[in-house]
Amino acid sequence: MMNDISVKFEEAKAMLICRVEGDFDAYHSADIKKTIKEKLEKSSNAKIVIDMSNVPYIDSAGLGTMVSLLKDTRTLGKELVLAGLRQNVKRIFEMTRLDKVFKIVDVPEEA
Repeated sequence: MMNDISVKFEEAKAMLICRVEGDFDAYHSADIKKTIKEKLEKSSNAKIVIDMSNVPYIDSAGLGTMVSLLKDTRTLGKELVLAGLRQNVKRIFEMTRLDKVFKIVDVPEEA
């Protein structure tokens, strides 16, 4: 896939868990979006959890991708949950007030 970022999928307890590793930035956000969107369209799971515990950095393009994926998920009648945000990433969500838009949990199991 991409050399410095990866997305791995895992199905668990009626959830599709997408584990993103690496910087979620302008260089990678289109690839991440395409990868996750294709998977969530095929998945029968109603809940999609994006595990971001291995994402050290997110920029505005990454945030835009997240909002776009949230819309796609809702259009499909599914729920999107973010898990494991590091402190600096969480701060960006708080500053942009996206923490009010997304359901954010500490670990995927809490979704």
